[in-house]
Amino acid sequence: MKICGNCGTNMEPDQKFCDKCGHRYVEPHPPSARTGKKRGKVLPRIMIIAIVLAVTGGIVIIQLHRASVMTMNLGRQKTMYLAREYAREWDGKINGYIQVLQTLSNMMNFYESIAPDMRRQTYENMLRSVFEDMSDFVQMFTVWKPNAIDGMDTRYTGRVGSTPTGQFAFALTRETGEIKPMTSQVVDEVMQHITGPDGRTVGISDPSPFKIMGKDTLTVRIVIPIINKRTNEIVGDIGCQLDIGMIQSMAEQTIKDLDEVSGMAIYTNSGFILANYLPEKIGKQLSDVETQYGSYLNEVKQAISNAQEWEGTVYDPVLKTNMVMAIANIPIRVSPTTWSVMIGTSESYIMKDAKFW
Repeated sequence: MKICGNCGTNMEPDQKFCDKCGHRYVEPHPPSARTGKKRGKVLPRIMIIAIVLAVTGGIVIIQLHRASVMTMNLGRQKTMYLAREYAREWDGKINGYIQVLQTLSNMMNFYESIAPDMRRQTYENMLRSVFEDMSDFVQMFTVWKPNAIDGMDTRYTGRVGSTPTGQFAFALTRETGEIKPMTSQVVDEVMQHITGPDGRTVGISDPSPFKIMGKDTLTVRIVIPIINKRTNEIVGDIGCQLDIGMIQSMAEQTIKDLDEVSGMAIYTNSGFILANYLPEKIGKQLSDVETQYGSYLNEVKQAISNAQEWEGTVYDPVLKTNMVMAIANIPIRVSPTTWSVMIGTSESYIMKDAKFW
């Protein structure tokens, strides 16, 4: 039985035209063989496309990972570069203070060329002229061994700038806002440096409590030996007191000026915190309060103690972010004391400008 392809009417096997609509009968083509071939060709193509997409996706993921690693590595390098640059800056600043004191020491080394009864007044005037120009100095002083400067200590008992026994220990202070002469308050500490094994080196103390204009602060003491050029004997020290508030102010300004610096700290080689992006940590020991180093804390302490560099990525629980941290050494010449600078950059800052596409 045939069926009209136009109207669906049944037709006799030998009919060529439909009795109802007059449409010419056309034999339908058998679909099975060709359809099977088409399906057979489509399936491999789909599989090939899927494989290509999978491979391409894998390559993209690998490239993204590589780009991320490269960006982080560059971020670490930049953070260490910043730490080294600020270490150099502070090295220059501290050595500038030392150079001022060393110049005065070099002049005092030849004290025997001045008449004995003029020596104290000469050096007091010298200290005053320098102190007036050194606004970073809270105090400036010179302490000599008993009878070393002129052999006349007993003549100067009760005089400002001398101890009760007449030992020369003159100091200038601006702790009230005005420059005033006084007898040094650190005679015992300075004498320990003069007579100690490191007497010929630059002495730099850890910060100690101090009061400036009624406000409690911390100061660092720097001392330089005065050496008799004829006998090569250490006869005294000249030194200054630095307010570490100045160090903190500079650290805070750095964080404010540079977007890439999320954190900054300055440590002594004993682990004392001189400056910190979290001010409440100043004056404390690194091992007691610097929780952001986590399991790396001992490595950091050792690096700072040995004047070595350190870098790592840690989670800062206060800033609530991963931080790339770098520590660089501040070598302080002819002194057993060293300082270190830490610079921290947040991971989000490092990755914010990364271009992956």
